[in-house]
Amino acid sequence: MAANHPQPQDARPAPSATPAGVEPLVKLVELQTIPMPNGILGVAEVSKHIGFPVHRAYYIRDVPTGHGRGSHGHRALRQCFLCLRGSVRLSITKDGRTEVVELNRPNQAAVVPAGCWRDLSDFSHDSVIIVLASDEYDEADYIRDYNDFMRWEAGDEPITAVPYLDLRRAAPMVGADIELALRRVMKSGAYVGGPELAAFEGRFAAYSGADHTVGVGTGLDALRIALQAWGIGPGDEVICPAHTFIATALAVDAVGATPVLADVEPDTGLIDIAAVRAAITERTRVIIPVHLYGHPVDMDALSEAVGGRDIKILEDACQAHGARYKGRRCGGLGDAAAFSFYPTKNLGALGDGGAITTRSPALADDARMLANYGARVKYRHETVGGNSRLDPLQAAVLGVKLEHLDVWNARRGELALRYFLGLAHVRGLELPAVRVWAQPVWHVFAVRAPGVRDALQAFLADKGVGTNIHYPIPVHLQPCYAGRWAAGAFPVAEALGASLLSLPLDPTHSDREIDYVIACVREFFGA
Repeated sequence: MAANHPQPQDARPAPSATPAGVEPLVKLVELQTIPMPNGILGVAEVSKHIGFPVHRAYYIRDVPTGHGRGSHGHRALRQCFLCLRGSVRLSITKDGRTEVVELNRPNQAAVVPAGCWRDLSDFSHDSVIIVLASDEYDEADYIRDYNDFMRWEAGDEPITAVPYLDLRRAAPMVGADIELALRRVMKSGAYVGGPELAAFEGRFAAYSGADHTVGVGTGLDALRIALQAWGIGPGDEVICPAHTFIATALAVDAVGATPVLADVEPDTGLIDIAAVRAAITERTRVIIPVHLYGHPVDMDALSEAVGGRDIKILEDACQAHGARYKGRRCGGLGDAAAFSFYPTKNLGALGDGGAITTRSPALADDARMLANYGARVKYRHETVGGNSRLDPLQAAVLGVKLEHLDVWNARRGELALRYFLGLAHVRGLELPAVRVWAQPVWHVFAVRAPGVRDALQAFLADKGVGTNIHYPIPVHLQPCYAGRWAAGAFPVAEALGASLLSLPLDPTHSDREIDYVIACVREFFGA
C-alpha cells in the first residue's frame, strides 16, 4: 500500500448500511480452513473465493499505533484483503457510499472492486495483512487526492483528447473473466477443437438465429470457405458492393470466381438493390450483401431481386454482430453468413478469428471439411482443403464477450443517438441514414463531409480526436484490381470514399468524450 495521505474526513460519506436490494461494495468471503494434526491450512482459490486473477501480492505489518494506510483510490485495480493476524478496519467508498468492515479472522477475506477509495485504520499492534491485487503496480491507476477521486468518479476530469479506439479500455470490464477462461483452456489441454470451441459455436449459432456455426481463422476465410463449399469457382459470378472492405471481393477471387461490383446507396453505403438487379446474369451464383458499419441490408428486397433464380445469398456480417433486420439478427437471414472476430469488431477476439453461420447442415459439414485440410476423417482427404481454425483460446475469449454483446451494442446505440442530437442541422455535414426496419449496432459511425473531409480530419487531430476512414479507396480503384474497372464506374462508392469520416464510437467512450467530439465538429463547421 502507498504511504498514508490523510484527507479531510468530512469530505467523505459517513458509513451506512447497504440499502436493501443493493449489492455491498465489499464482498466478504469465507475461506476454506482445513484443520490438520500438524497445523491449520487456509486456502484461497481464485475461482472460488477471489474472483480475479492475482498478479501481485504484498503484506502490511508493524503499523505504528494511531497510523493508517491506504487513503487513495484505484481506477481499475481489484484487491482482496486478508488479515492473517490481529485486526484492522477497512473503509471503502464508491458512488457516494462508504462501507466499513472489521477484519479479524484469517479465514475471512474482503474483496474490493475497481473504482473505489480505500482507508485502513485501527491496526492492532500484532496485525499482519496480506493484499492480493489484480494487476502489477501502476502509478497511473492510483488517485491519491480524495477531491481528485470525486472528480474522476463524477466524470468531471477535463477532456483534451478522445481516442478513436483503445482496446485496453475493455480490460476492467472483462479482463479478469477472460484470464480465468484462458486458464481454463490451458488446464484442459485441448488447444485445437474441443469442448470450448463447440460450446461457443453452439451459443453463437443460437444468438445469430442459425442452426450451425463453423469457427474459422478470419472473416475472409469465412467468406472464402462458404463460397468454396457451394462449389463456386471459375466461370461463376458473385455480386458484391463496390464500397466495402476489400476482403469481400478477395474471397471471390480466392475461389477463382469473378467479382461483379454493384454501386451502393449514397446515404447508407449499403449495396443498391437496383444495381444488383442490373448486375445479375445467367452466370450469377452468389450475392454478398455487406451489412456495412453494422446496418443490415434490406434482405427482403434482395430476395425479391433474386426471384426464383438459383442464387445463394451470403451475408457479409463481419461488422454486424447482433444487428437486427425486421427483428431478426444478421447471420440467420441468408443461406449463410460470414463473421469476423478481429479485435476491433463489436465481438472481437484477442487476435484473428471468424465464423460461418448457416441453417444448412450440409454446408456446415462441408465447410468444416474444407477448413480441416479437406478431411472429415483424420488422414483421409476428400478434396484440396486448407487449415483455417478458430482456436479454443479465442473461443473462450469470445464466449466471455458474447455475454456482454447486447449491453455493449445498446451503449453504442446511446452514443450514436448522442451524435444525432448533437450534430443535427450542421450545414456541410451529412449524418448516416437508418432505415425504419433496421436496428444497427454502430460498428462504425461514419459521417459525410463532402469537399472538407480531409480538413475536418486534420482539425479533429489537432484537437486530440482520433478518426478513421472506412474506406478511402473503393474496391474497383484498388491497385490489385488495376485494369478491371475504370474510374467513374461506381460514382457513389467513389464519392463516399472521398467524403466519409468515422468518428469515435465504442462502448468504452463516455458521454463527455462524445460531447467533446461533437463540440469540435461543430466548431469546425461554425455551428
